[in-house]
Amino acid sequence: MNKIKAVVLEKSGYRYTVLDKGGAFRHIHRRQNAEIGEEIEIQVPSMQWFRELRAWAGVAALFFLVLTTIFAWNLYQAPTAVALLSVDINPSIQFTIDDQGNLLKINSKNEDAEGLLKNIDFEGRPLDSVLEEFVIEAYNQSFLKPEQSWIVVGYSPLSTNPSVEVEEKLNEERIMSWLRTDFEEKGFTPQVAIFAVTAEDRELALKEDLTLGEYALWQTAIQAGVDTPVEKLKDTKERVNLLENPKVQVQVNENKKDQQQQSVSSVKDSMPDKSNKKDTKNNHPKNDTENLNNNLNNPNEENKMNGAGRDRINQGRDIKDKGKEKELEKDIGEHGTKNNDKGKEKGNSSLSADVKRNDQSSNKKENKPEKDD
Repeated sequence: MNKIKAVVLEKSGYRYTVLDKGGAFRHIHRRQNAEIGEEIEIQVPSMQWFRELRAWAGVAALFFLVLTTIFAWNLYQAPTAVALLSVDINPSIQFTIDDQGNLLKINSKNEDAEGLLKNIDFEGRPLDSVLEEFVIEAYNQSFLKPEQSWIVVGYSPLSTNPSVEVEEKLNEERIMSWLRTDFEEKGFTPQVAIFAVTAEDRELALKEDLTLGEYALWQTAIQAGVDTPVEKLKDTKERVNLLENPKVQVQVNENKKDQQQQSVSSVKDSMPDKSNKKDTKNNHPKNDTENLNNNLNNPNEENKMNGAGRDRINQGRDIKDKGKEKELEKDIGEHGTKNNDKGKEKGNSSLSADVKRNDQSSNKKENKPEKDD
């Protein structure tokens, strides 16, 4: 038995109607005197508490399950297909690639491809290792050899505006390195023709039951003026004849140049226009050096500067002359005071001499009458 608290709602004879803390109404025997509204303790069977605990445990388990599902959904989401890539040697195969550069799906286009794929598990692996192993296996089974060294590759992003990551992971340079890396040790270098296919051409290739590379080669031959029935594109010899046709080779190079120009123009269009900023920078010199250079290039400014320089020189000369005059006056004053002092001394000496003479003469005059007496 367990004790819980409850509030008395009604008294009826020897029974109480109470409301427990779980919100349940209970009828109990009156074992104590309590008034309506008073809180009392009642005893309940342990099994009931177990049922309540089980209910709360079920709620907690449901809450935990929801959280786990949300976390798992965020942690693992189904990979998204972002590009298609086809490889035609004699076995023809087409890969579907996800946003991480891994293989999602393989679609074999002929019996040779099905036989080549029997002993290899490609799904879920990175595209570079898949391509390397595929061409090596084709070489080992003599599908790829010196007299038949051509590999036709077509690739197409599934989005009209592919992300930068997709373009970095899937481009002509990287595909070329994947296909040729493992052949360096074998002394054999396959010839590779790689075509970038638009979304529209991808749909047309699907309608014609051609791989991306086969359709791109066919359209390039038509542009070069070389007509070939579409059904012959499945023949390896016909593909080799088209690839070695000089007109087709010239057209391939021209198409690549056009694609490069389009990519450059698209990059320029995506970049912000900095011409206005450059103009404002040119209109406002950066520092005093540029101001000085501009003034030197302007003859009027140069004359003004020369005139100002001359004025400053004349002012300097005047200041020097005034300084010399002051020094001269000072010297004259000092010499004048010295001369005056000397003059005063001479005057005083002459005055004393005159006084002495007068005294002597007066004494002589006084002495003369005495002699006469």
